[in-house]
Amino acid sequence: MPRAKTAPPDTTESHTVDPGLQKLVVSFALLTFSTVVATALYGPAENSERAFRLLHWWKREPAPEPDERRTVRAKRR
Repeated sequence: MPRAKTAPPDTTESHTVDPGLQKLVVSFALLTFSTVVATALYGPAENSERAFRLLHWWKREPAPEPDERRTVRAKRR
């Protein structure tokens, strides 16, 4: 019975994620981060407060107590 000649599997082949997908994930993360920072700095007071709390959550540190967070901000015109 004839035997098929097959090559051994290539063990040096990399099993990484496609570079295009990596770029997409990094781009999405940077867009999300820049949106939150822009909202924290330039958004309305309520949204800005929420964005600053989200930034604290991302730092993996506890958020400041509610009475510490209350600051007086000047209204923008």
